[in-house]
Amino acid sequence: MQASVDRIRRDIDRINQYTGPGLGINRLSFTPEHQGAVDYVRKQLEAIDYEMRVTAHGNYRFRRKGDDWSQPAVTSGSHLDAVPEGGRFDGVAGVVAAVEVARLLAESGDKPSVPYEIIVFSEEEGSRFGGVLTGSKAMIGSLTKKDLVQMQDQTGISYIEAIENIGVNTSDWDKAVIHPGDINAYFELHIEQSLVLETKGIPVGIVTDITGIRIYRITYQGVPNHAGATPMPLREDSLAAAAEAIQAIESLAQGASGGTMVGTVGIIENEPNVSNVIPGRTHFSLDLRDIDRECLVNMSETIISQVKDIATRRGINCTIKMTADAPPVSLSNRARQALLDATKELGIKALEMPSGAGHDAQEMARVTDVGMIFVPSIGGRSHCPEEESRFTDIAHGTSVLYSAIRKLCL
Repeated sequence: MQASVDRIRRDIDRINQYTGPGLGINRLSFTPEHQGAVDYVRKQLEAIDYEMRVTAHGNYRFRRKGDDWSQPAVTSGSHLDAVPEGGRFDGVAGVVAAVEVARLLAESGDKPSVPYEIIVFSEEEGSRFGGVLTGSKAMIGSLTKKDLVQMQDQTGISYIEAIENIGVNTSDWDKAVIHPGDINAYFELHIEQSLVLETKGIPVGIVTDITGIRIYRITYQGVPNHAGATPMPLREDSLAAAAEAIQAIESLAQGASGGTMVGTVGIIENEPNVSNVIPGRTHFSLDLRDIDRECLVNMSETIISQVKDIATRRGINCTIKMTADAPPVSLSNRARQALLDATKELGIKALEMPSGAGHDAQEMARVTDVGMIFVPSIGGRSHCPEEESRFTDIAHGTSVLYSAIRKLCL
């Protein structure tokens, strides 16, 4: 059985009707837009006799009515929250693929011996509460309820308050945490968010590893002063120091031995940010990623040392705070082989490849076997209104997903 391009297109289009004002997709976790998208998914699954349970962590789980919820299921899913002015496919494609698999299983007439479950994770992007992969981390116990009380949006509402405001009971927090053995396997389809598959003309990627991430917030504190009256040798210019640091970050990341290291400075906040005043305080972000844990750790230490040396040499103060540290994850041979076998049976060309972006799959890999499918991103664009993927490619990936899941469920 093959996934339906028409159903996939319809689901993606209708989910993306739930968006706030502005360019692209604007759908933060637990907002009316997010709840509208979840409700659409719920109705599609209720039509084939599935029921929804909302976890104490704010995630959404679906199984067929009558299935034993205590039996470890083969699961699939992704997320529906989006970055501000994001794209139509990030996360949504994976949820829609998981729903389409449920339809195909229902249409097949098979009697699975292992339940199939769809999971929609919340706050994957971290756009509302500032912590990426929050729903999946909480679900596997990496984040506590206390952690989520402390995570607040820009209005001061905490993650816990937000889910309680939509009617979620958080009292059984610990009972809702999943442990190794609670889930049979987890699969996630996602757009690639890069150019590799499109450049090579390959419709499906099978993910081998998911990158590790270290994120820092760095502040250089200099002395704001008159731009005309202060001689160049006497300046303590925080922005000039940041510019030197950014160049060093780019150079060091490019020179990393493994060839999979990337380093990005995506945020710069400069004070007082006036044309005729020497900058006195500059904040900037540092995002380092690599699928090699040792290389990630070593390069992080090298770059941070260089950032500190630049501050010392220029006579300014430096503070550094690590805000995220997620180790790289190798996905399971069992799940990956199930996907590879499916591509061969379907005659779909596939490429084994690492993921340079983080996904809920990497958290689930800490408690179960995980397999992940990529489909091409046109132009490699993602996290922007121009994000685009072909519905036929998503259908090919969904067919692979269905074939692998069906065999594990029977």
